[in-house]
Amino acid sequence: TPAQSNTGPIPVDLNFSDGKMHRVDPTVCCHYERTATMPQKPAADKVFLWETRIDALGLRRMPQNSTLGWVLFQRGPEYGNKDIYKPEIIGDYWSGRNGEFESQRPYTGKGIYLNNQGGWMATRQQILDWHGDICPGGFLPPFDATLDGLDLRNVEYWSGGLQLFTRDNACNMQRIIDISDPQKFSKHLLYHTANNKQRHRKGQREERFVTANTLLGQLNSVKKKAEEALHRIQ
Repeated sequence: TPAQSNTGPIPVDLNFSDGKMHRVDPTVCCHYERTATMPQKPAADKVFLWETRIDALGLRRMPQNSTLGWVLFQRGPEYGNKDIYKPEIIGDYWSGRNGEFESQRPYTGKGIYLNNQGGWMATRQQILDWHGDICPGGFLPPFDATLDGLDLRNVEYWSGGLQLFTRDNACNMQRIIDISDPQKFSKHLLYHTANNKQRHRKGQREERFVTANTLLGQLNSVKKKAEEALHRIQ
């Protein structure tokens, strides 16, 4: 599957703070022994992501007392959604802050910016809190005998955890990825073992796909600009 041929105005900078060039480590997510139909040990330049684009993403440096440094904000509270309460949005440094893109920050409710995750984990108490207090429409699927379990929403809404971060009757949580260094970023990647994205479906364009190295390098570029901006403020 070809990924984006035009990666846009954000440079792909794989030169990191230690002065060395780094790429995604595919051994963390994608190297394993037992398979009949899938590549066992794909190289770093063969790992790609979909429904993720730099023009909708932003970064934030966590507080000094946090165990995290710089984090990527995935789709969460929907920028561009006029119905969202502004206090619910956690500020970040948008990739297009300095006019890199011709338009404003895109509305992240579109499928091309879905940033779907591979799974989620929570304690029993967290699930109870989400379902009863935090998520307006509840966190768990409806189990009323008179209702279809999908409740007019697609299967990925429940099985893919979309209720975690979408707004309409859902949890509207902000998901983050640690990008303090390339190895930590690599540890957030999961191999999509269904392997059904290798060929474009009808109507899908290459713009929906980006190599993991490209996104990593673009995030590094944005991080450097954000650090410069913080330095000027301080």
